[in-house]
Amino acid sequence: MKGFFTILGTSSAIPTKDRNHPSIFFQYQGEAFLFDCGEGTQRQLQIAGHSFYKINKIFITHLHGDHVLGLPGLLQTLDFHDKPFAEIYGPPGIRRLVELSATQCFHINTRDLKVEVKEIEPTDEVVAFLETDTYRVKTIGLDHTVDCLGFAFEEKERFKYDRKKVGELNLKPQHFKELENLGYTTVGGRKIFKHQLGGVKRGFKFVYITDTYYTENIFKLAQNADYLVLECTYFDEDEYAREVKHLSFNIFREKIYPKLLELGVKKIILTHFSRRYKDFSKFEEAIREHKMDNVYLAHDFMRFEF
Repeated sequence: MKGFFTILGTSSAIPTKDRNHPSIFFQYQGEAFLFDCGEGTQRQLQIAGHSFYKINKIFITHLHGDHVLGLPGLLQTLDFHDKPFAEIYGPPGIRRLVELSATQCFHINTRDLKVEVKEIEPTDEVVAFLETDTYRVKTIGLDHTVDCLGFAFEEKERFKYDRKKVGELNLKPQHFKELENLGYTTVGGRKIFKHQLGGVKRGFKFVYITDTYYTENIFKLAQNADYLVLECTYFDEDEYAREVKHLSFNIFREKIYPKLLELGVKKIILTHFSRRYKDFSKFEEAIREHKMDNVYLAHDFMRFEF
């Protein structure tokens, strides 16, 4: 297992007694990220048994309260726990929110937490805004009532050696060093090239898209995702969904799901449900009826490993 993610909240504008505001805790090789930070996220983190201190990067989709009102309190907690830094990425306006939180709510600048904020302008093209040796994070603009971003975490491609071929040649550490530095090595007087010993393996991809109406940008970002967490605020209120810039299950089933299958999306997790739904049997029956075997209805504390 390289990592996991836990869905901390699955409600939309107003939480319920069973569903918190949106947030996802995502951990990859010991580093933790947070996607959105709705009110109550800190309690959800504690109930799920996740560490505040591991969170280095926070990705905010947009500035509506249900996605961001937990951020000031979380930053204060990180400061109280002597965390040295945190990075926050979000749409225009996120810097002002963090500055107000820091200076007016709990004077975070007088303590030790250093917060770096990067504002991202939504565009209609996928943009990589963060990159390390092992992963990159991309974004694209969505179709909501305010600036809203979709996010994709992509593990970088890596070369994977074929164990059988390596074993047959009895390769030693020095051989692998030459393969990495030169692209080839010599075994028994014969030159062996790296590409003969394996191939490039695509990395893991996680996509988070919430608070949007139908847009082609969904597909640009979600292509080849191993997991797509996608908003589905309503069931069949299609006109109202269009008016308030959200998705319904009908819109998802008719316009989005077929294209996602064509684009190689493996698992789709629907979330961000209106508080009007206390019983999800309609959703469950529709998923069964249309044989959507790779579609899941999210619930608070739902966890996936990869």
